[in-house]
Amino acid sequence: MTTGIKALLSTWQGRFIAVFVLVQLLLPLHYYLARKDHHDERFAWRMFSPMRMARCATTVAIDDKPANLGGEFHEAWLEIASRGRFSVLEAMGARLCTKYPKSKVRLSIQCTYLDREPQTFGGYDMCTVPYL
Repeated sequence: MTTGIKALLSTWQGRFIAVFVLVQLLLPLHYYLARKDHHDERFAWRMFSPMRMARCATTVAIDDKPANLGGEFHEAWLEIASRGRFSVLEAMGARLCTKYPKSKVRLSIQCTYLDREPQTFGGYDMCTVPYL
């Protein structure tokens, strides 16, 4: 076995293949160890994660009046937001803050999960605190 590995690493093509495979195995660990947004599974081993089944309800109010997100954003954004992706929701909040200057844009999401209790994020003015 060790002679096979030595033979693989003896050429630049073999070293490239070894590094490529190693990166493919280690990159998903970033999701599990150091992610701010655990709803973002782009680089995760999804078959091991129940997060794909998480569903989130987004509530947006502009100056304490409910906002219709369907009239403001494309349905693809709304679908990703329903999965609780913080970066998308933060971008939506920033866009609403730009469109409605000097207004309070309050964004909150309540997510339900298969493996834990429901959680609520946000609930404050996204124009002053732009992160969930």
